[in-house]
Amino acid sequence: MKFRSTLITGAVLGSLIAGFAASTHAMTPRIYGGTPATGNPGVAALAINSGSSWDRSCSAAVWKPRIILTSGHCVTVPGGTANFPGFALFPPGGVAVQYSNIGPQGASSVSVQQIFKPATYINASNNVEANDIAVLVLNSDLGPSPYARLATAAELTRWSQDLQPSTLLGYGLTGVDQRGDIPMQVQLPIDTYEPASNYGSVFSVSQDSNGGICSGDSGGPTYATNSNGQSLLLGVNSGSAGGCVAGFSGAYLMIGFVAIDYLTMLNAALTAAGYPTIPSSPQALQLQARNKSVVATWQPPIISPETVVGYDVLTASGDLACTTTTTTCTVPNLANGEHTFTVRARNSEGEGNALPATLTASVVPPGQMSPPTIVGKKIRFNTLVGRTSAVVTSYRVIDAKGKRICTLNRFKASASRLTCPLPSKAGKYRFRVYAVTEMGQSVPSGLSRLARVS
Repeated sequence: MKFRSTLITGAVLGSLIAGFAASTHAMTPRIYGGTPATGNPGVAALAINSGSSWDRSCSAAVWKPRIILTSGHCVTVPGGTANFPGFALFPPGGVAVQYSNIGPQGASSVSVQQIFKPATYINASNNVEANDIAVLVLNSDLGPSPYARLATAAELTRWSQDLQPSTLLGYGLTGVDQRGDIPMQVQLPIDTYEPASNYGSVFSVSQDSNGGICSGDSGGPTYATNSNGQSLLLGVNSGSAGGCVAGFSGAYLMIGFVAIDYLTMLNAALTAAGYPTIPSSPQALQLQARNKSVVATWQPPIISPETVVGYDVLTASGDLACTTTTTTCTVPNLANGEHTFTVRARNSEGEGNALPATLTASVVPPGQMSPPTIVGKKIRFNTLVGRTSAVVTSYRVIDAKGKRICTLNRFKASASRLTCPLPSKAGKYRFRVYAVTEMGQSVPSGLSRLARVS
């Protein structure tokens, strides 16, 4: 039996072992500490012919009816970049029986037409190598997918911070030398998301002696459920260590490769299969608070902008704030305070990426202004620029008795300081200033120093 292992520094730590099995027995479920997933349409068993026998097997994620995702090492001969000569797929979630001498028993009639891998991928060793992900295009439908879409960078970032529960599926060992012929599943928290690691775009999930994945689970899916109850596919499992290893103890991580961050490869496969390509995240997002609303504006995505049918503005927690077919959208009726948003592009199948929600805008009601000052024959005051999200329609200067001295309703919105002339009537004056805004009137300022007009 062959295992994959690697050592990842930084946030992704530990020895990670997984791979595909060499066996003369039935293809076997190898998730340990899990539960049966018979009939789950999101996972399929992949039988592999190495040239002389059907002595290898992997798992695969059923992403589209005619497209599956798996690990790069599941389709690549050891030591190089060439593909194995033969593959067979079992019906999703079905019983998978494979013998090395006579091959898969009860496999689906679909065949693999094309294989797409990252240009830099090499199956160089028994370790998990960089960019260990592959896309297989089939000649006909394997079956409907349960995944609504791929998880976005925004969702992966949030989920790894929150240790969001995820489900791992696969046809692998359930323990040391424990074999079967049905898929298994296990729930584990998403631990990290590193889109720019030395290995490529990776995620990991925590596992220990109570649950995880083993040899044969490589290429299987990890998915999580969003607040709308949709199953979102993170990517494929590629390396781990756990209860299928003799003498296993302690805590380990499973490393997987994030599908949404391999859009160039995925879109090539989608085009080959006749599906719409996936747009990348929108560019140059800007947020501007206006009264009790936030106006979001952006530029179209770089990748596949022609496939965009709409955009969703999302809160930091992933809730839909507003949707549009243009490149601007206003989120209304917000409470006072700071608000964080991102935006996701989507195609006709609902696929599309969104960057992590990092930009903020603050809804701030108009506060009390500083007292005006007297400069020569002018009453000068600082405006509310930079201090409120309210749209100011006018500024008013009044005397100590409340009598209006002047009203300014024509001024540059960016002006930080304005002036009014002193009253022409002789006397002693003190002044206040306040703003009239679309959010209401500000509290009048304190009184200025005494001014004498002669």
